[in-house]
This record gives sequence, structure tokens and C-alpha cells, in this order.
Amino acid sequence: MSTLQIVRFTTHDEHTASAETEIRRVFHAVTAPAPEDMQYLAVRSGHEFLLALNHADPAANPLLDIEPAAHFRRALPNWTSDNAAPKPFTVIGNYNMLAPAQETSK
Repeated sequence: MSTLQIVRFTTHDEHTASAETEIRRVFHAVTAPAPEDMQYLAVRSGHEFLLALNHADPAANPLLDIEPAAHFRRALPNWTSDNAAPKPFTVIGNYNMLAPAQETSK
């Protein structure tokens, strides 16, 4: 069973570029370990960001072991006054947007 978590936040005007730069670093860093059991998406509209993580094991978030992702989580409270905590979501419809996360155990 996979889990979808979404983080949504709006940056202060002066921190939008920093947030985007750090998100790009996270995505670059994800390519080294290349976790097969996850999909990760970041989108931006103006100062609003949405990060979506789909992975097979809700107890083992692969981003927790990637230093640029940890750096991003530590810096995020300085860029926004939103509660930017991940929230679980249930996918109720999907047409070729999210590939199903690979099951790590049956």
C-alpha cells in the first residue's frame, strides 16, 4: 500500500527564489540514491508551492536520509508563516499523473 503526502505553503516574497533553489537541490540529490519505490513532484504558482510525495512505505520516508531534503525542512519555517507539515492524502482519481509506487513487501 502506498502513501501520498502533500506539503503546501506560500513563501514570503523575498524567499520564493531561495525556496525554489533548495527544492531543485533536493531533486538533484534524489537522483543519487534513486529510490525506486517513490514518486516526488514539486510545483509552484507565484509564491505558492506544492510538494507531493508518493511512496510505498509510510513508515520509511526515503527523503529523511537525503541531506538537502533535511536542510530544506530546517529552512522552510524561515521562508513561510504557513504550517508546512506534510499531510496524508488519498488518491481518488489518477489518469497517468502518478505511477503507482512499487510495493516493497507483499
